[in-house]
Parts: sequence; structure tokens; C-alpha cells
Amino acid sequence: MRIEQVHPGSIAEHVGLVPGDRLIRINRARVRDSLDYRFWSSEDVLELDILQANGSRILIDVEKDPDEDLGLDLHEPPYQACANKCVFCFIHQNPKGMRKAVYFQDEDVRLTFLYGNYVTLAFASDAYLERIIVQRLSPVYVSVHATDPELRRMLLGSPKAKDIMPILGRLAESGILIETQIVLCPGLNDGAALRKTVDDLAELYPAVESISIVPVGLSEHRQGLYHLEPVTVDYARRMIDTVGAWQEELRERLGHPLVYLSDEWYLMSSTPLPPPSFYEDCPVVENGVGMVSHFETRMAEQTRMLPGRAAGTVRTTLVTAELAQEVVRTSLAEPLNRVENVDAKLVVAENTFFGSGITVSGLLTGQDILRALKDREVGDRVYLPPNVLNDNGLLLDDMTLSGLSERVGAPVELFPENVMDLPGL
Repeated sequence: MRIEQVHPGSIAEHVGLVPGDRLIRINRARVRDSLDYRFWSSEDVLELDILQANGSRILIDVEKDPDEDLGLDLHEPPYQACANKCVFCFIHQNPKGMRKAVYFQDEDVRLTFLYGNYVTLAFASDAYLERIIVQRLSPVYVSVHATDPELRRMLLGSPKAKDIMPILGRLAESGILIETQIVLCPGLNDGAALRKTVDDLAELYPAVESISIVPVGLSEHRQGLYHLEPVTVDYARRMIDTVGAWQEELRERLGHPLVYLSDEWYLMSSTPLPPPSFYEDCPVVENGVGMVSHFETRMAEQTRMLPGRAAGTVRTTLVTAELAQEVVRTSLAEPLNRVENVDAKLVVAENTFFGSGITVSGLLTGQDILRALKDREVGDRVYLPPNVLNDNGLLLDDMTLSGLSERVGAPVELFPENVMDLPGL
């Protein structure tokens, strides 16, 4: 890996490494990416195999504390792309003209370990799996969708995809924790197929820590793609009842519910969500399972501390998507409006970019937000859900908060972690 930066005062600077040098091996183990670097450099005695910028090959011995970093920033190689053509893949449903990164399908163990991205392991080699095991890349997040081999190959659009259960079994036997996901497509991997998938995965508990079931998302840009039926309100309610019964069975057998429905099922069907205590042992809350219950609890704690009267005049607009509007209204907007001198308006932005079938806030675009705010008195500030931005500060249509602010005529910001951080309270 090419060294891009050497931190001043670091071990790397002390031993003479400079930008442009290449780190080839650590203790004779090849360094291919940041995970290799982090794992192999954690020892206290290192032998660094360096290809210098001038073409010389040298070995450098280093002694350090195990948790002490060498002080290098390395060039990260491209992420591994997904070779599947899943019938439900949302990336295939994106409209044309978006930035290139939006169309990239990843299947990289680095992203599952660092960020919780899901991988299918459909073409995982022995070396790929051995790396996960040796480097203890745990937990690993796996998109299963179905454990029946032929059905899974059909869903993945990959006739040569490997059977998933032997792969998961190998990881489980090696002590790797596994978080699994099922994108549920009505008429395809539900019914008896879903029950088989849940039962098969439950056999690997406690290595399989969770089974998340999420509804298929359908945009209005599916021309030429496999026909899929949408999840209806009645279907969602039946699924809640079915999975609720399975959770009780699994809790009795394993002492753990194991299988979880994502929050969309409850919100789209106006069904009360389980209490936060239900999700206490759930390791995938950040992936949309139990997030709403935790949000409601956090807002109840914070809004309980609101003063009876604001120190100044607070005029603000809260923007959300259709799915979460009642949660935001009851948990945040209404408590704020009970404070004297506070005027908090709730604006629900319809997703016209992807289509009306997409109702989650994470897929709102800048143009959707601008359309929702058009000709409205927005007050002193506009607040957006934090998940509308990527790590580079961009919405899906490349708009920024500063660009939105200029168009709206008022500061547009992400809603703060704490309600009490709102200016004027």
C-alpha cells in the first residue's frame, strides 16, 4: 500500500518512512488494505517490508506498545464490487444522472466490518472467509434473503452463487458473530420459504445474533426490471402477527427473540412498535430495527426538560419524510409547541425523486425538501433528519446544507442530538 502521509513525531517518521514509500508486508504478511494494516500492525514487534519511492527494498524492525499506531495514512484500494443482480436491488432503481458513487454496489468485507454494510458472500473464496476468521472481523453482516439454495440464487440473480448455510456454518464454528438480513419480497421468499430461512438461521444461534426482516423498497424507476409486488398495509400487519408468534417460540427455545422486523413494518401499518426493552439485546438497532422506539424514548427524556417558556422567540421548521411524520409530530413537534414562545412547524416532504412508494427520510433529496418548503414561512431555522446526508455532507442529489440554506433563505441544519441545543431554548 502506498504511504500517503506520515504523521509528525510518529514511529513511522522516526524510522524514516516518507510519503510515496510502499508498505508491502508486516511480519511477512501481505498488507492489501486498511484492515490488514490495522490487524498486522497491532503486534509489539514488527518487521516492515518497505518498497521505497526510489525503488529500493528494505526491512525495518520496530518495537512498540501493542496499541500504539505507526502513524501512517495509506492509500485505500478500491472496494470490491458486487457481482449479483438482485431482483430487488435498490441501486438498479435509481434514476439516471446521479453521481457515480450512488450506483456502486459493494461486496467488501472492509465495509461490513467498519460500517455494518451487508454482504452476500455469494462468491466468497476460502481465502476471503479465512481472512474474516483469522483477523476476527466480527460481527459480519450478511444478506441472506433465503437459505434455500435455488431460491437464493434466483433472488440474487446469480445462478452460480454458493450455498449460504455451509459458509455461515464455517464462520459460526470459528467464533464469528453474524448479523443476518432478509429483504422480503411478497410471493417470493415469504411464507414457507421464510419460515425455513428463520429456522435454518436459528440453528446457528448464538453465532447468528440477529435476523432482520425488511420490506422490499420499490421506486418508480423499475423499467425493465423483475416484477415485484409491493408490501401493502394488510400484508405488513399479517407479517407482524406471524413474526410475533415466531419471536415467542424462539424466546421460549433460545431465551432470545432472534428475529426482528424493521421499523417500517410497524410505521406503514400504523401498528404500535415494541417497547425499547424489547430491543435491549438487539445488536442491529442502528440498521433500522428499534430506532423509532429508542428515538421516542430519547425525545421523551429530553422534552421533559424543556422550560415552560423559551428564553427568546424560537421559530423553526422540522422536515421529515412521510413514514416518520406521526412519530416526529408526537415526540418532538407537539412537545416543542407546548413551550411558550416556540413555534415549531412540521413539514412532510413527499419523495418525488424516487416516487411516492419511497417514504423513508434517508432517501429524501434536496429537491424534495425544496419542493416541500416552497412558498412556506420557515421561521429562523430549518432542521432535517441527520440521515439525509452522506459522510461527505451531500444529499442524494448532490445538494448541500449551505446550498439548501441559500435557496430557502434561512439556515438549514441537521437536527441536533439534544433538543436543548436548539437556539433560544
